[in-house]
Amino acid sequence: MWWGYGHPMWGWGPIFPIMGFIFMIVMIVMVFRMFSERSGMCGFGRHDEVEDLKKEVRELRSEIEALRKAK
Repeated sequence: MWWGYGHPMWGWGPIFPIMGFIFMIVMIVMVFRMFSERSGMCGFGRHDEVEDLKKEVRELRSEIEALRKAK
């Protein structure tokens, strides 16, 4: 039982739970930003990869047509 003056958590005691809470909030914000940018973890989870491939195929086809016309 605490018999001293004041509460035992006065002083430096509350700083650790506050630091932990701030750390948790920062981590949650970072994870939310990471997944809202559709990058996923380690670059996985891109949803527009198919569109990138379709664009590349269109560019290659136009280059092939240009080469055929040049011959």
